[in-house]
Amino acid sequence: MNYCIVMPRLTDINEQSTQFPIGMAYVSSSLKQTGRNVITYNLTYKSGTTQELLLKLIQENNVDVFMTGGLTGQYWRLKEMVDAARAVKPDLIICVGGGIITSSPVPAMEALETVDYGMIGEGEITVCELAEAIEGKKDFHSVDGLIFRENGTWTVTNQRAEIMDLDSLPYPDYEGFEFGLMLDKIPPDELALINNRCGSVSFGRSCPFNCTFCFHPSGTKYRRRSMKSVFQEIDYLIEKFDIHNISVTDELFASNINDTIEFCTEIEKRKIGFAISLRVDMINREGLRLLKDHGCVQISFGLESADNRILKSMNKHITVEQIENALSLCNEVGISAQGIFIFGDEAETVETAHNTIQWWREHPQYAINLSLIKLYPGSILYRHACERGLIKDEVQFIKDGCPFINVSKMTDEDYHNLALEISVLPPIEAGSRDVLEDASVEFTELGKVDYTARCPKCNQFNTWKDQDILRAKGNLLCKHCGRSIHTVIADTINHKADANFQMLKQHKIAIWPMVSAVAELRRVVPSIMEDNVYFIDSAEVKQGGLYYDKPVHAPDIIAIEQIDTAFVTLTTTIASEIVAALKQFPSIKKIFFVGELFDPDFPNRI
Repeated sequence: MNYCIVMPRLTDINEQSTQFPIGMAYVSSSLKQTGRNVITYNLTYKSGTTQELLLKLIQENNVDVFMTGGLTGQYWRLKEMVDAARAVKPDLIICVGGGIITSSPVPAMEALETVDYGMIGEGEITVCELAEAIEGKKDFHSVDGLIFRENGTWTVTNQRAEIMDLDSLPYPDYEGFEFGLMLDKIPPDELALINNRCGSVSFGRSCPFNCTFCFHPSGTKYRRRSMKSVFQEIDYLIEKFDIHNISVTDELFASNINDTIEFCTEIEKRKIGFAISLRVDMINREGLRLLKDHGCVQISFGLESADNRILKSMNKHITVEQIENALSLCNEVGISAQGIFIFGDEAETVETAHNTIQWWREHPQYAINLSLIKLYPGSILYRHACERGLIKDEVQFIKDGCPFINVSKMTDEDYHNLALEISVLPPIEAGSRDVLEDASVEFTELGKVDYTARCPKCNQFNTWKDQDILRAKGNLLCKHCGRSIHTVIADTINHKADANFQMLKQHKIAIWPMVSAVAELRRVVPSIMEDNVYFIDSAEVKQGGLYYDKPVHAPDIIAIEQIDTAFVTLTTTIASEIVAALKQFPSIKKIFFVGELFDPDFPNRI
């Protein structure tokens, strides 16, 4: 029996960063440990379509059992994979695990349609017992944590017990999924100190807290590995893959100071940097100095809101005052802090939302992103939305990609306006920008530049490579003194942009999508507010909203108005999907990225 475990194509390699689906790698190493013939395959950086790659993979390896997994938000990528696999070999046995199945087993299986067996909960033991059942050595009903169709109805077996001894598990199958090759393909990022040759390590599973928007696919009881086991894995990563940094993937890095001290003592011996996640109520100046002195370069916090009423409603058990203290201490000590504010909790009002936005405006020194809350299956908010009738069809909800739903106290109109507002807020307010001296720009591609400028603190020159002209991913970091520099590269060259855009006066132009880059674009290219320009976003929650009295349209406006030119405001994986969508409209003749407006050669390419 030939088994194949395929890691989904989750991101383009340039966006891969430290993302490595470590759960699937654990499952793979557990199945391989049984001695079975297991082929592993990582779609992430492969060229070619999913259909082409899986056709070759399944036929050349005579695959009998196809396995994959992921989260509910990755439904369409998983659906594409299982459908492609089924088309290659109709009698193929297809198994799926991960958060998508664990959080909502029956709706997920119905949405995926062609899957034979779903694995609920942690998969390391389940996958091995499932293999025995497939081979006829075990009754499927005796395998805990399974869902499968039987006589036209769904059978769900007994709940799988959570794995208490995490040290007993084999290390993730890094080699099987070509982790080293993935690291080699990720270009160094001057902005993200932790991304260069970075390995991902899991210290524990689940979380001792129960925030309303969260779902913990690895179980409900918080468990940790021993430090000995963790550092044996870290040593393996350093030796095998030349790791320079470690990203701890846990929702919570440490639950007490003794864990922190033990970790710091050991990590110092390895001379590598590390990034972690912590709660704002679990730190103090001494603890941060300890982390900083031993190599911590970044801490991610679950911030969520800057209004205490919303934090209470979310079951966060933290306060805005604690958020301010934690971020201020990180700034003081010199550790980069990041987090996200999410809007749309059940208690959210226009007032509470704007309290958070105002706090965000007043603290530009912190790298805090803004987003709406997504209702993922398994969370308290999702359950409440189903009970209230806001989600009427759980299967269709998954197929629709878990669309944004208003569960707040705001009207739908206010909710949609808020969605648009937080999407296009500029990453750095004009009044808080650093004006850099002796700045110069060298254009590369797809709206990217190499940017050279003098640091306002230490007066040394830096060159930051492959930066977005309309930057929206944080602050530049001086490699000499470590200062976080608040700047927008477009400030250096904005006099060219509007003149270039005027070359397109006789065209109908689409600006897609509505993200923070649009705010910067409007500032340096006033002409985008003219009548021949149409704002577009595929997210229904933004459609119909007004951006400075101009409506935001669905993509079908392109056909209705016969728009012939498009500017894409992103250069990430989503951008490639938007470009593919634009090419489906016959009226579209030219597609550009907004950064190209600043290129002095731009008019010559119209």
